[in-house]
Amino acid sequence: MPTYHLAIDDTDSLRMGCTTYVGALIVERLLPEARFVDYPNLIRLNPNVPWKSRGNAAVCLRFSSARTEGEILELAASIVEENRDRLDGKNQPGIALLEGEVPPQVKEFGRRALFDVLSLEEAYRVAAQSKIGFRTIRGGRGLIGAVAAIGNTLEADHTFELIVYRKRDAWGSPRKVDAESVRSMDKETAPHTFNNIDPETNRILITPHGPDPILFGIRGESPGVVIDALGKLVFEEGEKWIIYRSNQGTDAHMINRPKISSLTPYQAAVIEGAVSKKPVTLRGGHTIVEVADGSGCIDAAAYQQSGDIERAARALLPGDIVRVYGGVRVLDEGEAGGKLTLNLERLDVLELVDSVKRNPLCPRCGVRMKAKGRNKGFECEKCGKKSESPVIENIPRQVRKGTYLPPPRSLRHLAKPPRRLGLEKLSWDGTVGRFFGSLNPQHPAEDPRL
Repeated sequence: MPTYHLAIDDTDSLRMGCTTYVGALIVERLLPEARFVDYPNLIRLNPNVPWKSRGNAAVCLRFSSARTEGEILELAASIVEENRDRLDGKNQPGIALLEGEVPPQVKEFGRRALFDVLSLEEAYRVAAQSKIGFRTIRGGRGLIGAVAAIGNTLEADHTFELIVYRKRDAWGSPRKVDAESVRSMDKETAPHTFNNIDPETNRILITPHGPDPILFGIRGESPGVVIDALGKLVFEEGEKWIIYRSNQGTDAHMINRPKISSLTPYQAAVIEGAVSKKPVTLRGGHTIVEVADGSGCIDAAAYQQSGDIERAARALLPGDIVRVYGGVRVLDEGEAGGKLTLNLERLDVLELVDSVKRNPLCPRCGVRMKAKGRNKGFECEKCGKKSESPVIENIPRQVRKGTYLPPPRSLRHLAKPPRRLGLEKLSWDGTVGRFFGSLNPQHPAEDPRL
């Protein structure tokens, strides 16, 4: 049987739907006759693109089947059509299907989609070059994410997410997940699950807040650990579950390291340079740090909700060497030549200045002398006393070298949380275990907790 890579994107909206749910419905239809060669893949793409609905996620299913390409595309298209938001003009689903090995040009397209803004025209071109069959609905912008999901084969670091979907008649109602069981599960499975709760606020993070089908999602390092975590939770109205292998929590989007002069809007980027001005804290608690790398300079914005990042940014001084990670946005949206700003997702403080040159104090008057000009020394404006050299003063610093991250409640899906440091994977062994089942009490054997 031929091996296929079937990907979908842009099936949801802010009002309804979920691309992972559509993926689960397709899996449910394929499972009786298909052999999956990988866990279903949940691929998070560039989180900065302005037309994303929520987390900019695409899904790719990799399996062997006796069905024809046309039959598979027709099956996927019918399920997408039944579950998409027809009232939202921004909803533009794309479905892509590749048979056989993933070509290098598709992998490169997928790599760039993690941090850049790609065009639909390029997606069409890559699909044609690679013999990718596809279906599009409305404008079809989702084809970009679908082709990119095929190309992201998760050959290095990856995580897993077990998602439980709720019954259809519960969509839009409050989710019934016992908070204390989540806190207990987090303690018992640490550090092998992540982003379950926010330690500062004690807020539960596994449950979304919209009217979508997801009841909750548990993110972790292996299929076994997320299934174990599921068994520790108390909840109601769960209908089915699926395990996705994913790039979530891996910093996969932070692979673009351009010069400041080459940055373009909506990219994800990592910039290394020197702080060129004293940071400015604005009303509302946001701090702006100007960073220069020799090719230009850019404002890096640390928002109050970023916690440790904002506090560290506020304590920086000119001359400090930093590495800043984030998304590029145009400060004055819609204006030609609008100033670019980097919204900080992570801050690495690499080097700190420990002393500064200052004008000397007048020994008679106790005031700072004024510089007479470049290499011309200093003079007291009150008494006229002169001095040849500046003085070197040590600076007590309120920040240390190291990595600063926002609290879990403010982390993006792709951002690597502190709990994962040291647990990164170099590869995947290709073993596929059970990844889909029902939570219907009439079929208890399908419940992974039993």
